[in-house]
Amino acid sequence: MHRTHPTETSVHAERLIRGRHATRAFLPDPVPQETLRTIFSLATTAPSGSNTQPWRIEVATGATRDRLSKTLREAHAAGRTSIDLPYDDAHHSPEQRRRRAAFGARLYGTLGIGFDDHAARAAYDARSLDFYGAPHVAFLFVTGTGQARQAADVGAYMQTLLLAMNAYGVAACPQGLLSFYADDVRAELGVTDGRLLVGVSFGYADETASVNHIDTGRAALEETTTFHH
Repeated sequence: MHRTHPTETSVHAERLIRGRHATRAFLPDPVPQETLRTIFSLATTAPSGSNTQPWRIEVATGATRDRLSKTLREAHAAGRTSIDLPYDDAHHSPEQRRRRAAFGARLYGTLGIGFDDHAARAAYDARSLDFYGAPHVAFLFVTGTGQARQAADVGAYMQTLLLAMNAYGVAACPQGLLSFYADDVRAELGVTDGRLLVGVSFGYADETASVNHIDTGRAALEETTTFHH
């Protein structure tokens, strides 16, 4: 008979999965190298089509991280973008735009930034290019032709990475904005292969920051999932 009641493993898994959230304020303390190697090793167990593992990960810390932050902020100020995988607000459905607006209202409201305060919003975007103060940042590249199915595999890698980080007490924030400067990232890190999908800033959370305690909520299961019998 298959078990239908919670087990010790399922309780831990639910706590791990539901406990993961985006962190936007970090302490400066670096994560030990041994812990980093363990976390990123766990992430490589992510599933991929025919075990192709179409990901390439570049992790920046210390002086490299600081140079990257400076370069990306300069590119942002100059309006110089280079996007490998197309992004357009028009890609979102009306419902997705509603969810996005609701999240933005919670985020900026918590930060004390008004809806029409475009200057303050822009300043906060620029701060995000300093990785929200995180001591580490990982860039996830899609290798091969970098098409949608391979990008989906890298998405599975990212979720595995985020859960592994959470298991080891490491906070993280996936940042789509970091992928808007792909050429600058490649130049700083000497990357010659792959298309940049996303960056992930990570380290230890500043638990005193209110921005780290936003309840973003999720759509009801019935809105996104249908069970066919």
